[in-house]
Amino acid sequence: MNNPHGEFECSVSGQLLLFSARGPWNDETMRNGVIKMSSDISKFEKGTKWAQVSCLYGESLMPPSTFDIFVKQTRVRKTRGLSFLAVVILDTDIMLTTKHQISQCYDAAEVPYGFYETVEDALEAMTNNGYDFDSDEAERFFSRFNFTR
Repeated sequence: MNNPHGEFECSVSGQLLLFSARGPWNDETMRNGVIKMSSDISKFEKGTKWAQVSCLYGESLMPPSTFDIFVKQTRVRKTRGLSFLAVVILDTDIMLTTKHQISQCYDAAEVPYGFYETVEDALEAMTNNGYDFDSDEAERFFSRFNFTR
């Protein structure tokens, strides 16, 4: 059965938090995601700078209450070492709308970010920006948790 309110997986590889998800989002799904993500973030040594690579599928939009949680949690991630967000958006008819909402969030949280066409492009950018991670492990994560419908 498909979950109508978003599904996600996350993991850590080196200095990267890997996140794959399919929207749309509601408050409950966002809170569940925050709990799981916090557990993964705690694996980073205190004071470590790390980046997140997010691959978003479908209509990854949020109502205002969920957006507020998202901004607040992004600010928390920044205090815990998040230094860059790489975002890939796939399998959607509303790419520009999704990019706009995500940009608003990351701008509000004052976290640098970039949009990439493919997961491979995002991972290559992370390597080029000096983040240390296992690229094979990261690629396996994103192929295992491919939420294309």
